[in-house]
Amino acid sequence: MNRSDIQRIAERLNEPDIVQFAFDNLLASPGAIVIANGAYRTIPTLVPARKPDGSCRFLKNGRCEIHAEAPYGCAYFSAEQAKEEADAISARGLQEIAKAWRSDDLYAQLWLMLYHAGRIAPSPIEARASMRAALAAEECAGEDRSAGEPQ
Repeated sequence: MNRSDIQRIAERLNEPDIVQFAFDNLLASPGAIVIANGAYRTIPTLVPARKPDGSCRFLKNGRCEIHAEAPYGCAYFSAEQAKEEADAISARGLQEIAKAWRSDDLYAQLWLMLYHAGRIAPSPIEARASMRAALAAEECAGEDRSAGEPQ
């Protein structure tokens, strides 16, 4: 999620107070791991909050309530993309976020406020591991159901 996403989505939800919007809807993520000048570093990012079941906070009745203003991560990525294309899109978004951090703009300030308030997302590595475990559990449950069916 980038700075322009935050403003657009807040307006869509009729929330004039951007700080309140952030506290109600976003989490501070440890961020993306990148290689810069031969060294690994992270770029802290803002992400949509999650419901207790792990789904996106903006998902209502199986539909995205902010689809028309989809955040960068939702709007520009597709499961059908080649890795190279997704990496290039991701790099552009992360460059914008890194620039926000260098200039200490609103994006960085919101991240710091959320972080210090304990509104922290799991790291991308933890989130992926959780997602893989949930998918494996679903797959296993599906196999268990089909094993009990008469042939």
